[in-house]
Amino acid sequence: MTSYLLRRALQAAAVLLAIAAAAFGLFYAAPSDPALIACGPKCDTAQVEAVRTSMGLDQPLVAQFLDYLGGLVTGRTIADVDGTPLHCPAPCLGYSYALHQPVLDAIGDRLPVTVSLAGGALVVILVLGVGGGLVAALRRGTATDRLLSGFNLIGASVQIYFLGYLLQLLLVYGTGLLPMPQYVPPADHPGRWAAGLLLPWLVLGFVNAAVFARLTRSQMLETMPEGFVRTARAKGLGVLRAHLKYTARGAAGPLVQLLGLEIGALFGGAFITETVFGLGGVGKLAVDAVTGNDLPTVVGTVLLAAFFVVVFVALADLVVAWLDPRVRLT
Repeated sequence: MTSYLLRRALQAAAVLLAIAAAAFGLFYAAPSDPALIACGPKCDTAQVEAVRTSMGLDQPLVAQFLDYLGGLVTGRTIADVDGTPLHCPAPCLGYSYALHQPVLDAIGDRLPVTVSLAGGALVVILVLGVGGGLVAALRRGTATDRLLSGFNLIGASVQIYFLGYLLQLLLVYGTGLLPMPQYVPPADHPGRWAAGLLLPWLVLGFVNAAVFARLTRSQMLETMPEGFVRTARAKGLGVLRAHLKYTARGAAGPLVQLLGLEIGALFGGAFITETVFGLGGVGKLAVDAVTGNDLPTVVGTVLLAAFFVVVFVALADLVVAWLDPRVRLT
């Protein structure tokens, strides 16, 4: 197990390094001068040159990349448009001249919104997706199975922006059953926090639950005929208990891996959901940065999203290895 942990850690580090290089290269994929974009149209030539120097754009490309990596580890000093030195603490994701703050601070201000949205949506995904798939497998061929399969088909077909706007029109503006989606810090008012995020939770969770329900059902049906399940039944274990204790564990590997990928994507920023409901999370920050040509923020949010995906996928692999020791040999 130790060698497997070390191997997965090295793989995750290599992927993060490649992503950091890709995010760094994104800066130079822009069709115009990164310093001019970062500084803004109101900057004069001297200010643009100051920004170019502070961003290290006057240095060789390799030196710039090493400085970028060093900033992620130890932080670095960046000059404002007027030449004022600004300390960017580690991990330094750059400085947003549009927001006048380090990118990490901008992300930190909005991360609680994304975490709240992702956490609630994840509960909905587990209940509707994994729970629904489990029930469908246990009730295979019945009306319940067909009904759940129909819901899964709808969830797999509908888009977040369509369902979000539709339910907002019906449940918020039309009937008033739900309040306007908004974020209230849970420490301030837990009830308003839950009520303001209920509709985004349901929309994001329902759309993403379909793939979990289909995978849960197929994995359960594939594992049910296995010998260890039949042995448990032969020893007198009840049907439901045998499937929950043995079949579910045998079918959990692909589900855990998919769950790790889904958690990483949710925590990285639910871009469409936050935009549809006007929630000021990391996803909305990234969208605004793209439309506003705020390259440092674009790069920082991309790197953060990739970090979450890599970390949670690696954790999911470790859980799968714990569930199935055969995985450690691959």
